[in-house]
Amino acid sequence: MKLKTIYDTVEEIPEGYADLYTERNGHWELTGVEGVKTQYDIDRVQTALVKERADHKVTKAALAPFEGLDPEAIQEQAHKLEEATAQLDAINKDGRIDEAKLEPIIAARVKQATAPLERDKQNLERQLDAQKKAVAEKDGEVVNLRTSITTDSIERAIRDAATQDKCIATALDDVAGRGLRVFEKTDDGRIITKDVAGTTPGLTVKEWLKDMQDKAPHWWPTSVGGGSQGSGGGGGRGTYAGANNPWSKAGWNITRQGALVTQLGAVKAAEIAAQAGSKIGDTKPQAA
Repeated sequence: MKLKTIYDTVEEIPEGYADLYTERNGHWELTGVEGVKTQYDIDRVQTALVKERADHKVTKAALAPFEGLDPEAIQEQAHKLEEATAQLDAINKDGRIDEAKLEPIIAARVKQATAPLERDKQNLERQLDAQKKAVAEKDGEVVNLRTSITTDSIERAIRDAATQDKCIATALDDVAGRGLRVFEKTDDGRIITKDVAGTTPGLTVKEWLKDMQDKAPHWWPTSVGGGSQGSGGGGGRGTYAGANNPWSKAGWNITRQGALVTQLGAVKAAEIAAQAGSKIGDTKPQAA
């Protein structure tokens, strides 16, 4: 048995399939299967297409008399017609011009004479707006370029100073990232710290690095030359004694412990932990 897309009555629909049909225009159409189009669907589309073509034909016929006409020429003719009408209205029955009615004639002539100027003005205004927009875009590009150049020069100065100060290579990205947040370049070309929280303003890069030795000791090797101190010292650049050691009781800091493991490696970090009598993985500092 094959189903039809349309039945004249509901009784003609095979048993068990009535739910797939919907009554439309006095017939029962197959609507319960996705993607199936009935003849009525096709007829409706064709009817709409025929109507659209007919409407288009009517519109085209209505516009045919205006084909090839210049809109500006039509506007000019309209101005002339308006002036001529005003002139006729100004003439009295005896053929003399009523001076009281001269104003509309003058207004019509002025309007006609200034119409091209008004169009030129509008064109110039559009061109000026476009030029202003283009200049604003270029100004924005210049500002972005200057900002990029300034940022690059600041970062280069920070990295160079950090390298000269013997910061470890794996810490340079952290040094540069922290520095870019606090440094600025002045109009005279100096690179100094800004007035931001936690930073002394006006420091040079070298002065700032010196100031950061106690705040971020993991930027430097465990010891540097003869200036390093033993575990009993008071701490300093390159040492992790006392409160500078994140595994010590006084300086216990799990976040810094993880940073040192990342920056120095597990072996060197374990040595630093051992200075405080602890080891990597301890959950609390060892008793003194």
